[in-house]
Amino acid sequence: MHTISTLTASDGTPLALHRWTAPGTTAALFYVHGIQSHAGWLYETGPELAARGVDVHVLDRRGSGRSGGERGHLPSSGQVLDDYARALRAVADDTDGRGLVALGQSLGGSVLTALWCEHALPVRKLILCAPALGQQRSRHAPAALEERRTRTGTAPQEVGLSDGDYTDLPGYRAFLAGDPLMLRQITAATQGTLVRLEDRYVHGSPRTALPVDVAMPAHDPIIDLDAARAVLARLAPTAGERVFATNRHYLEFTGVRTAYWDWLAARVREAV
Repeated sequence: MHTISTLTASDGTPLALHRWTAPGTTAALFYVHGIQSHAGWLYETGPELAARGVDVHVLDRRGSGRSGGERGHLPSSGQVLDDYARALRAVADDTDGRGLVALGQSLGGSVLTALWCEHALPVRKLILCAPALGQQRSRHAPAALEERRTRTGTAPQEVGLSDGDYTDLPGYRAFLAGDPLMLRQITAATQGTLVRLEDRYVHGSPRTALPVDVAMPAHDPIIDLDAARAVLARLAPTAGERVFATNRHYLEFTGVRTAYWDWLAARVREAV
């Protein structure tokens, strides 16, 4: 069953919290989505995981999906982390002691890792999927990085990614092309926020020791996988990694999706 409730952020912004649940589930997953996506991209993943015994909870990031806020606008890294800390606490309260695991996909991996370095998380494990870790430093020289770090305002900027980076399957390509909630633009302030989120874990350390599992495509047209692995080597040197045989970024929209759902559900359930 899919339901949506409203969580109010500290600045009054209404945030949409999605849940996929099924009778008899014994574990729960808090999913942090990527830069262009939203909870609606889990229209298969949510039911598939629920059928495997895992309830799924997804917050539409402010300015994304069905949440409030100016589209594509993240005013500060502190506000983003506060939003997710509030949502994670709410989900932890709702899970009634069941094993709760947090997953960050793409940009969600950067958000979740920054949150890990700032808060004691009420979860038993972290899972990162094609995580956008260290990507700002991988793409920009120090001077350009500093300029981006100071960007503010709501001037629109193209995200600049191709739908084909996510999937090569026609059905999913059609879904993306027709998705009215997919972010095609972000604001200048968001560009600065992405750098400052990264700063929090590049210069920080996890607040609590947690096991970490990682899912990676064999090749990723969006993520510099070596840069992501270098960050993980410092923050989570014992992380277990599973590589899936695809050359597209969004595993859920590729031919490995069933294998990914099986792996993911097993990793979540073992934390119970």
